[in-house]
Amino acid sequence: LDISATVEESSVNMKSAWDALPSLLEACRDEAASIHGSEAVLTVLSRADEWIQDEWPNLCTQYQTTLKVQNLQEDTASCSTQRLGRRLIYSHHLISKVKRADVKDLASHYELTGYMKIGWPGIIIIEGLEENCISFYDDIRGWAWKYLVVRGEQLEQGMKNRKFASFLETHDMSVVAEHCRKVGLEVLFKTTMKVYDTQDTQGKEEEALCGSLVIVDHTNDGKHYRKWLRKTARHLDCLIFVRQCYLDYTKRPLIVVGVVGATVSEFMKRWRTSRVDVDSKGRPCLERQMTVLTDGLVNSSKVEMLDWDRLQTEDTLNVSLEQVRNLIHAVGGTDWSDAFEEFIQVRP
Repeated sequence: LDISATVEESSVNMKSAWDALPSLLEACRDEAASIHGSEAVLTVLSRADEWIQDEWPNLCTQYQTTLKVQNLQEDTASCSTQRLGRRLIYSHHLISKVKRADVKDLASHYELTGYMKIGWPGIIIIEGLEENCISFYDDIRGWAWKYLVVRGEQLEQGMKNRKFASFLETHDMSVVAEHCRKVGLEVLFKTTMKVYDTQDTQGKEEEALCGSLVIVDHTNDGKHYRKWLRKTARHLDCLIFVRQCYLDYTKRPLIVVGVVGATVSEFMKRWRTSRVDVDSKGRPCLERQMTVLTDGLVNSSKVEMLDWDRLQTEDTLNVSLEQVRNLIHAVGGTDWSDAFEEFIQVRP
């Protein structure tokens, strides 16, 4: 009896069926050989049916298990050869609801996680497949931005070390700073303020975070003056606060300005050489009566934890002396506090 078999193209599990075919043929041929010389067609068909009912499910299960193991090994190998990328993208501001929605949609499209900090400045941190990080930035830089730049980037081999579970939006810079610190990405976050780790910059020049604490004697056009200070700080990527309070023995407010960033020296130069106020006759004039209490390096970790969007708003201008003291210490620590207290003591 000549016995042969084939597999229909519409059959499910084509690969497993072809692999199992020799076993079916062997069972049928053994059955035919056992009744040599007798009518064997129905007996062989019955044996084939029995094989299908008893042995085929086991072979199919074995094949599926083997296939899953192979797929897992392939996925693991693929994952180990992929590169995990991160970007910290800095913008002048990020306010538009439409643009924020588009950023979220694009991050989802490229399967990226991270943070979007809205306000002034705008910060976008993305993490995912390196090729997708590149495509994400290529897409958004074609949109309308006043200023947009990649401040920091990281690259790792493999995709297992992701630090962000989803893509979140927040108004609070300190939320982003705290998360980055907890997951070991503090170096990446510090690039927000152009503070670079020399081992992580690939040739970028290291820039320290500096600060200046200044007392302004008075202003004639305070609103215009403060607007100039905030606008210039944003242009130079500096952080600034302006506060005024009344001491018990003064009629004019005590005006305190704190500015922090990698370009504070340039900010101070522009402040001294620009017509930031008006004189008694309403004519634009230079600032001649500012007092720099202290300047130099500041603790970037303390600065990162503050809500600078809130600190830089006009509605936080008038505060108590105690609130001024607390803010000065929060930004500049003991050095700023000591300089301020010394000024208060000797001020006539």
